Amino acid sequence: MAVFRGSSDVPVASELIKRLNENTRRIRDLEELNRALETKIDAIEERLLKRQEELKNRFEGIGEDIKDLNIRLMKIENDIKKIKKNLEKTATKVELDEISNFVKLMNPIKMNFMTRDEVKKMIKESK
Repeated sequence: MAVFRGSSDVPVASELIKRLNENTRRIRDLEELNRALETKIDAIEERLLKRQEELKNRFEGIGEDIKDLNIRLMKIENDIKKIKKNLEKTATKVELDEISNFVKLMNPIKMNFMTRDEVKKMIKESK
């Protein structure tokens, strides 16, 4: 029984070697593809982690902005309360109209006052 030397074993051995080489090439191709996929996956993971960190920082910033807005809103509400209290102390339009009418009534410029001489003259004329 001849292994690789006999006439009947050479075509079988040649076929086995050919298949072995083909399978080896396929394994190398698969390994290369596997490495390429691992590289891509690693890059995707890196980008994903980086993006996740960016989003985390953004959300923290938004949280701080919301806190600041809440503080500002509370200050505005307090200011509105103070303004409301001060407005309650001020005169209403009706009260201002009453004061205005009173001032107009007592305005010496618009009222017709008579002097003493005019009064004496009128008295003399009526007699």
